[in-house]
Amino acid sequence: MSARLSRAERRRLRRAERAVDCMSSMQREIFLAIRVDELSYSEVAVLHSITVTEVEQHFAGALHILDRHMHERHHKWWQFWR
Repeated sequence: MSARLSRAERRRLRRAERAVDCMSSMQREIFLAIRVDELSYSEVAVLHSITVTEVEQHFAGALHILDRHMHERHHKWWQFWR
């Protein structure tokens, strides 16, 4: 198994990193706590002293940003002159 990433995998990783950079600090912390640290919504709520509903709202916002960045289409330079 190769430890190197393909060009497509590197591109997807850069897009994901840009998406995380665009999140608010609370969205980023909650997103990473749920996806990376694998904490439950209730654990994240206790950690940040907020309600589970607020965790859900911040996480949904983070997922929206991630989805938008992962599916954005980069236009070729000549498509701007149509």
